[in-house]
Amino acid sequence: MSLYSKTFCNVLLPTYEAIKGKELLKNIKLYDEHLSWNQEQLLDYQWKALSELINHAYNSTTYYKKVWTNAGVDNILDIKNLNDFYQLPLTSKADIKEHYDEFVSTKFSNNIRKSTGGSTGHPFHFEYNIESNTRREAVMWRGYGWLGAGLGNKTLYLWGADIGKKSFLKSIKNDLYHGFYNRKMLNSFSMNKDNMMEYVTAIEKFKPVALVSYVNPLFELANFIIDNKIKTYRPETILTGAEPLYPHQRQIIEQAFNCKVYDTFGCREFMLMSAECRENKNLHINIDHLLIETINEKNESVTEQSGDLVITDLFNYGMPLIRYINGDRATLINTPCGCGNPLPVMQSVDGRKLDIIKTPSGKRIPGELFPHLFKEFKAIQRFQVRQTVIDQLDILIIENSALEATSKTAILSEINKYANNELAINFCIVNDIPLTVSGKHRVTVCEI
Repeated sequence: MSLYSKTFCNVLLPTYEAIKGKELLKNIKLYDEHLSWNQEQLLDYQWKALSELINHAYNSTTYYKKVWTNAGVDNILDIKNLNDFYQLPLTSKADIKEHYDEFVSTKFSNNIRKSTGGSTGHPFHFEYNIESNTRREAVMWRGYGWLGAGLGNKTLYLWGADIGKKSFLKSIKNDLYHGFYNRKMLNSFSMNKDNMMEYVTAIEKFKPVALVSYVNPLFELANFIIDNKIKTYRPETILTGAEPLYPHQRQIIEQAFNCKVYDTFGCREFMLMSAECRENKNLHINIDHLLIETINEKNESVTEQSGDLVITDLFNYGMPLIRYINGDRATLINTPCGCGNPLPVMQSVDGRKLDIIKTPSGKRIPGELFPHLFKEFKAIQRFQVRQTVIDQLDILIIENSALEATSKTAILSEINKYANNELAINFCIVNDIPLTVSGKHRVTVCEI
């Protein structure tokens, strides 16, 4: 721990929290202590928190009391274990949009309101209470901390920027705030092939202990560094998030920066859901803050296989999100990690449900196929697979060099191993592929 980090955690932040009335450090200590527990203690803690949340939601929201009663829950005390809990109805984004006010607790009127554009570009609004915000920040800092990017560590973020032009005073306030936390923000939205050297220089000048980034901007920057044989600054650790990290991307980033890369997984509704350990690079799930399940197509809870993520925030009392389907897919496993961290493991993040390509006969092609396929073709700088009708697939490609006919034939052959020649595949050479409204690059887009 650096001198600034020690001063920040022991003097500056406690003073700031005393003035603001915040309890971030207290909650970080609480969650850190949980790492010394065994899994039985963690599950007991989780169930106690879940039971209290269920009772709160039933008695202080219109929605859950109505829906659970209609589902046959005559008495909330009848939910005695997780198997009972798994029988409760699922919650979708559409449910929240349609019944928004009914989800908000009558006991919390001063919630923090947030929005996300999501992968579809349609705004989604939600809320959480102030204590929930502090807790989710604490969980994030715990995960970042065990990966070397904890509170006060000198960290550079290659991350999305606020939309719209900021005033001079707002810019000064942001700079002071980030400086207080000993971090520098680089706008990943503004990075392009013509200004990448500016980003390399900024990293070299700042000399961060840790680098935190969206996956795709960092992957592109790493390719630029390798292609131009640039000897760049080596941070002690790199954390990625916001987008899936594929093995070939991890390899390129580690090669460019001569530094280990660790993945994190979260979403705007809950912040950090899991973070890798250094020893085995397993994603450890924050079960002392969230209840995470996966379900199959019959809405049955499953493990050891890919399923749709269903998430319950144990401490969002302002607008409880209970058995909420966030649109991601993952594989949960029962095998513990050998690193000593008692939090259970998410074996893989399997992309978004919307990323699955479909065929007329009902076959489903996971979006993960395409990054593994296209990484083999050096002529392809960036791509996006887009499906707008059931029997066609458009492949948008930004070229490094002209994509040869033999390469196109090879791509068609590989895709048809899974599509059985049911899809008319169109190659579209483009100059740009727009990011989502949240600044991310979608590998596949299925609009059917």
